[in-house]
Amino acid sequence: MRKLLLIGLVIVAAALLYPSFQATAQHQSSSHATVTSYVSMARQAATDAGISPDLFERQIEQESKFDPRALSPAGAQGIAQFMPATARALGIDPWNPEQALKGAAHLMATYNKQYHGNYAAALAAYNAGPGAVKTAVDHCRSQWQRCLPAETQNYITVILSEQHN
Repeated sequence: MRKLLLIGLVIVAAALLYPSFQATAQHQSSSHATVTSYVSMARQAATDAGISPDLFERQIEQESKFDPRALSPAGAQGIAQFMPATARALGIDPWNPEQALKGAAHLMATYNKQYHGNYAAALAAYNAGPGAVKTAVDHCRSQWQRCLPAETQNYITVILSEQHN
């Protein structure tokens, strides 16, 4: 009798939990599909802006792992991790992935042009701000990257690394 009761409880529990497991599996599948569409969107935005789609994809991966709901402790928002003032200046909604990716690609193209094709400097400006790049260059000249915050140095290294997965 106890065995039958136990088997009955297991069957009821499994029936109750099955929809939850199914929903989790569907969510993971749709999350993967969504990330894939964001990657495609990022690559297209980079191409349209005239920057490397590969590097821009790595940059957004580093920024938010393609999570449009990402919020950093510093207050950076969305898939491209814009500070609110920067997003306002660009006229974009940082929580809208399409707007944010187009805005980020445009901003990177602008920085890349400003720094005469020095993509490391463009990345540093995106991550730490153009003022940080100017200060680093003023203080350290040709060794300017060493004068950037450690987080920004790592950011540049990870994105420009050929071994990046």
